[in-house]
Amino acid sequence: MLVVGCKPQISDKDIVKLDVAQAKEYRLNPPTSSIFDSPVGGVWIDPRRETDYVLGHIPGAVNIPFANVSSDWFYLENYGPKIVYGNGYNDPLADAMSKTLMEYGLKDIYTLRGGLEAWVEAGQELAKGAPPSLEDQKPPRRRPIRH
Repeated sequence: MLVVGCKPQISDKDIVKLDVAQAKEYRLNPPTSSIFDSPVGGVWIDPRRETDYVLGHIPGAVNIPFANVSSDWFYLENYGPKIVYGNGYNDPLADAMSKTLMEYGLKDIYTLRGGLEAWVEAGQELAKGAPPSLEDQKPPRRRPIRH
């Protein structure tokens, strides 16, 4: 039987979880698959409501509430590794956001194992306050290396 136009289903098996140390390293020093790639820094993605983000978030995180992902996901296209986090371990919101971003075709999606709970347990600071606009946080477009 020929099936046309079907996309592979994204499942929990596709979620790659990183611990705090791994996630920090991936965000700052993204792995590249080719010597011709210029690594692009990653981003923390907070899918919680803005009211939760204001009370405490990973410094520099982009706040895209899950309810807005269908209209705002494209702001993440030019980042390197995209690390999604939620409140704690096995957070269904973080997993849902990671899978949704994969379904939109974004690459290098990771999920912070333990979310903010693990972040704080690892001795990392939380920032507080309203998120800057997504437009202000948009990274520059990737440019190929010319020889």
